[in-house]
Amino acid sequence: MNETLLIKLLQLHYEHQRKIDEFKGKLNLTYLEIDLLDLVLDAIGVPADNSVEQIGQYGYGVWLEQSDTFSRGWYYTEFQQQVKHGAAEECRAYLENIIMVSTFSHLLNGGKLTMVQPIDADLLESLV
Repeated sequence: MNETLLIKLLQLHYEHQRKIDEFKGKLNLTYLEIDLLDLVLDAIGVPADNSVEQIGQYGYGVWLEQSDTFSRGWYYTEFQQQVKHGAAEECRAYLENIIMVSTFSHLLNGGKLTMVQPIDADLLESLV
């Protein structure tokens, strides 16, 4: 996915969450919630969250200490802290930050990058 599409998905996630939050306590809209941030994290190669499985396997006290545990909680907290108005600039900064953090974290943990971003044909043509 290209950066423009990912930024638009982040903006839609922000707007959708804002609308859902307006009705918290008034109506139960959980069945209408859509997690577009999860889709963006998948698209850039952030590993899937396995917190629930790890808690089930290792127990609540030590699940986070396991080397194969991965939680996406930080990414959601960071989104809420960085994206205050849903502006494209905020979403772009968030996207750049999580790509950098997740890439360095993955490399520091001895992993190899497995996701290869497809080349944008329009960008390639503009460079030629």
